Amino acid sequence: MKENKLLLQEVVSNINAKLFKGDMNFYISSIESSQNNFENTILYLRDKKYLKNIDKSKSKTCLVSIELIDFASNFDNIIVSENPSLSFALLTKLFKKNEVDLSLNKDFSNTLSIGTGSQISENVKFGKNVSIGCNCVIEGGVLIGDNSIIENNVVIYRNSKIGNNTFISSGVIIGSEGFGFAKQGSKWVQISHLGKVVIGNDVSIGANSCIDRGTIEDTVISDNVIIDNSVHIAHNVFIGERTAIAAKVGIAGSSIIGADCQIGGMTGIFGHLKITDNVILSPKSNVYRDVKKPGTYSSIFPLIDHFNWKKISILISKLDKIKFF
Repeated sequence: MKENKLLLQEVVSNINAKLFKGDMNFYISSIESSQNNFENTILYLRDKKYLKNIDKSKSKTCLVSIELIDFASNFDNIIVSENPSLSFALLTKLFKKNEVDLSLNKDFSNTLSIGTGSQISENVKFGKNVSIGCNCVIEGGVLIGDNSIIENNVVIYRNSKIGNNTFISSGVIIGSEGFGFAKQGSKWVQISHLGKVVIGNDVSIGANSCIDRGTIEDTVISDNVIIDNSVHIAHNVFIGERTAIAAKVGIAGSSIIGADCQIGGMTGIFGHLKITDNVILSPKSNVYRDVKKPGTYSSIFPLIDHFNWKKISILISKLDKIKFF
């Protein structure tokens, strides 16, 4: 089994950064958020808004920009970068390359059914009465709970966790890389996503939907969530219990959706937003700000004839010039 442990010297030399102070022989085991309980982790401080929970971190090492050095004085090891986003991208790649193999045992007991052409890694663990369809790919470290059904042509990437009584339709992809990049000159450097996808109990996921793994923290789908076909849930999204999501919804990264919400088809939700519990979003809504109160929300015009729509669109474009008395 490969141990996920890197000396600070190796980290610094591979992420386009410098050690401001610290011990090059100190070892790093993982990247963490500000709320972790381990000393041998590296904390990434991107900007000042992430400083509010810094006192909760037990990390002894941090990666910061030059502007934030003064805020990191309590850390034993300080890594400084002129381009911290790029350094973070390179850091995730370094840990992905060095990722731990969990080495669990393959378990084909308890009435497990596996369809023709499916490929199951050696370190996957199944609960009782699990059914896997044809031509599925399930990577290492995956856990699938009791009575769950995985239909044909499903891909479940490494370390994903799926609860009991969950139904996953054909063509679903769970745990794929999120859409995250940092700029290096004229090129893009992909951020490797080291989190996982955690799916609760009694969840239903429709055909051809895609749920990305988290960057560091996990992407979480809570109990009793129902997801329609062709839905995209990006990295680090949290979906609360009993929320229903209709077809072709797109939820951008790091948004938090509350419990008992209903999201209409083709709705787009911007990243890093918070939607409280018991919110209904009408189909084709465009959500670009937090929703703090329960209720029903819409952001579209009803269907009208094209000639009238052209007149209305001209008026909308001139609203900033209209004086209201």
